[in-house]
Amino acid sequence: MATNERCAACGGPLLGNYYTLIDRPERYCHGCITTRLRCATCGSPLGDQHWKLHDGRQQCGLCHATAIYEPQVARAIFDETVSALVAYLEMRLNVGVAFRLVDAPTLEGIRAAGSSHPPRGFNTLGLYQRRGHIRAIYMLYGLPRLTFRTTVAHEYAHAWQGERCPLLSDHELREGHAEWVAYQHLRWLGCHKAAERMLTAPHPYRKALERLMALERQLGVQAVNPYMTRVE
Repeated sequence: MATNERCAACGGPLLGNYYTLIDRPERYCHGCITTRLRCATCGSPLGDQHWKLHDGRQQCGLCHATAIYEPQVARAIFDETVSALVAYLEMRLNVGVAFRLVDAPTLEGIRAAGSSHPPRGFNTLGLYQRRGHIRAIYMLYGLPRLTFRTTVAHEYAHAWQGERCPLLSDHELREGHAEWVAYQHLRWLGCHKAAERMLTAPHPYRKALERLMALERQLGVQAVNPYMTRVE
């Protein structure tokens, strides 16, 4: 190994074995991969230069570089994402959905008050919730831009399901469809590598997504949403 290769966290020389994360070029020494605190968003070991958000989360430099903190910026990207889903997948809602940018304790409190539970080992990044006549998507502030958009797409799909197929009780189908919408949004953005990672990387909704991809191959992209409205 070349002597100028260094650990992305501590900056020390990489002598012998090193460690990487899936689809990330950074390399880490054994000490940093096993003992360093991790970025709350991507899970990478934190270097000496990192950011601590007011709700206690710690963010690596790479995530911080594209993170969304301002409510006005978040609202604009939320609207762009929804407009894209309406234009490409015809996912217009008859009743609109409100948008709120919140911190981690607030999002956790909203989640705890409802019936939603994140998969074991995963944090809640966004949440759709209906309380009476109020329908809202809550998004965690400080998410990198692409993570923000895919999470909005996923949660907007749940809002759409609540209006178009409210009696659907198949949890795997509901989550698979929400992931499929996020996948389609990545492709619409031209982020084909990120979309491919959704199909190959280990994550709790991968099996559900694979089910929807099989449905897409059978019916075609534009027939998936109409199928969802009939299957309940």
